[in-house]
Amino acid sequence: MGPSGVQDAGQGDVTAVRPYLGRRFIRGLVPGAAVLMLISTLVFNPSALIAAPVQVAALTLATAGPPPAAQLGLKRGMNLEIWVDWIEVEEMVASPDFLDQYPDWLRHVKPERIAALKAAGFDFVRFPVEPAPLLLIGPGARRDALIGQIPLTVHMLQDAGLTVIVDLHTIPREAKDYAIDAIVGDAAVFDSYLQLVEEVAASLDGLDPTRTAFEPINEPTHDCQAIEDGTKGDWPDQLVRLHHAARQRAPDLPLVLSGACWGGIEGLEAIDPGAFADANVIWSFHSYDPFLFTHQSAAWTDAAVGAFADVPYPPSRVDDALAETLVDAAIDRARSSDLASMQSLTPEALEGLMDDYRAAPDDSAADAPRRAAAWATSHGISPAQLMLGEFGAIREDPEGRIFARPARVAFLQDKRLAAEAAGIAWSVWSWTGPLGIAGDDAKRDLDPDICGALGLAGC
Repeated sequence: MGPSGVQDAGQGDVTAVRPYLGRRFIRGLVPGAAVLMLISTLVFNPSALIAAPVQVAALTLATAGPPPAAQLGLKRGMNLEIWVDWIEVEEMVASPDFLDQYPDWLRHVKPERIAALKAAGFDFVRFPVEPAPLLLIGPGARRDALIGQIPLTVHMLQDAGLTVIVDLHTIPREAKDYAIDAIVGDAAVFDSYLQLVEEVAASLDGLDPTRTAFEPINEPTHDCQAIEDGTKGDWPDQLVRLHHAARQRAPDLPLVLSGACWGGIEGLEAIDPGAFADANVIWSFHSYDPFLFTHQSAAWTDAAVGAFADVPYPPSRVDDALAETLVDAAIDRARSSDLASMQSLTPEALEGLMDDYRAAPDDSAADAPRRAAAWATSHGISPAQLMLGEFGAIREDPEGRIFARPARVAFLQDKRLAAEAAGIAWSVWSWTGPLGIAGDDAKRDLDPDICGALGLAGC
């Protein structure tokens, strides 16, 4: 794909080039000399476009100034939640009115609450849209109507002064064709997903590319072993196809792309950005390290991590006596669990996990941002086109016990400062929920201590 993002034009399709160039002319992105050259081509020798459309598109980009991705000005962001009411996707689709507000948090949020986010100091939001209902419904009028809600919500968020990343937020859902594991693991499902990406991208095309970005997938779960082994997995080729699907229907919007293995730093480091030849990209990574601290007791994660609770931060706060206490409690929690995955845990596995945590340096939260910055430098990418798309720490266990606030506040501050020191934008997870930063989920007011940790002066 050429840097202009109009790969179809490379096949000699003049109709693919002309609308794109028209948008460039209207928006005034092409300076004078290049305009004269391009107009001359269009008026006096239009057949040249058919012979060499890629060169024309490349000239357009080369003379255009910084791509919109570099003009977004992302700094401090927050992830909106996926759902408020977590019901089965089949129930969503069967309900006569559940998807009338898609996602359903729109029922619970008034515009003034969105405006308060801007006043607090956030300049952008990552707007997750789980695509599962769209995939289950399939192409047609009903899906088109749901997709049509997305740009309306973008406008509402932007009216509050926020830049918006529309995030097709794929997640694991056990044995479902609309879940992320099937999307990246089944060729036919991936093809269907690419069609959906095109439809969503088309709905966003025309939005202000200096205030809107499109993230076509969230946390691909596969290729972890390939990344560990240093071999090529499935994701590099899939990401090229995904990029093309989004770019051909939204030529001007910045795209947010990430690596495999849950979108972590290892996945980003495995990407060759030269495979895309597209400067209009934000490169994203997620980081929840140290993971035992951030995901202790979580029911949706690795069973061994979920068995732990009351793990302090930073790791040096765990001495021998506390380590023994925490492991013993984890063993008891695993044995009393109804989950087979928890019951099968061995004391040795839990002890090993605690040993690994204690061996981590106290500044381990800064590791991923540093590595991302090094990766960007090695590929000639500006830090302004990097984003720590997710980070956060659990605030309460499934029984509603609130974990020690000072440790959570310290972690969030460490991760935020590490990103800012590297010149990287960040987006904390999330407004409400188990990792939420609201002091009260129903009221959605921001926790003042968390605001301080995130360097937000307005709340």
